[in-house]
Amino acid sequence: MTFRGSSASEPARRGRRLGLATVVLAGALAASVAAPASASAPAGAAAPMKIQACGWNKGENGERAYYEHCATNTNVWIQVTRWPRSNYHRCVGPGRTNLDLDATGAWYDSNYRGGLCSHPGDTGP
Repeated sequence: MTFRGSSASEPARRGRRLGLATVVLAGALAASVAAPASASAPAGAAAPMKIQACGWNKGENGERAYYEHCATNTNVWIQVTRWPRSNYHRCVGPGRTNLDLDATGAWYDSNYRGGLCSHPGDTGP
């Protein structure tokens, strides 16, 4: 039994279209996560800043610890832990925020004043 406007080859055409759509989607996803090509820096130029993971990053090779806020449209409160001094909250904007020399950790604190803030650099208890 065939329905009006359909034929025996209709399921085969649907399968090919679905397969093509899958290939196109897979290609788009692969292109979106591919690493950009890196150009070599001229001699004597400073090495480019390497983005670590979002959130807390321990300082290495003499660099200070920092918090990397990866969202681009919000400012958030983070809690900074320090030793031997007490912990505190700090408002950070998108990008890298260098922390105290004695910072031992930092994380986004959604419970502190609702998690969002207006002025990067502000601090709280």
